[in-house]
Amino acid sequence: MKNFIIDCGTFPFDIMVHFGDIELLLKMLKKYKINIDKKQLEDNRVGLSIILPTNQTVLWMKSEPATPFDFSVLQHEIFHCVHHILEKIGIKCKSTNNSDEVYAYLIQYII
Repeated sequence: MKNFIIDCGTFPFDIMVHFGDIELLLKMLKKYKINIDKKQLEDNRVGLSIILPTNQTVLWMKSEPATPFDFSVLQHEIFHCVHHILEKIGIKCKSTNNSDEVYAYLIQYII
């Protein structure tokens, strides 16, 4: 199990990253009245990203990335985190207004 916080720099948000123990994740989410089916997480997911009502973002993976597939899942979940954060501050992902560059820079910063 590994936990750490990523400070999103100029954006007023942090991402809590949690690799491992699903029970700890579910307990924390329950605190915010977010109920996710444990069996569904265990059976169908290797990762999850969610924004809490307090605007905190959580990124969870079953285990710390070690394989190319794991890193692809991590990248996938980071994109969801960035999407949550930028939508909260009013930046929509549209190629017509160059917002894709902001997405790319924040993803790069987090990685």
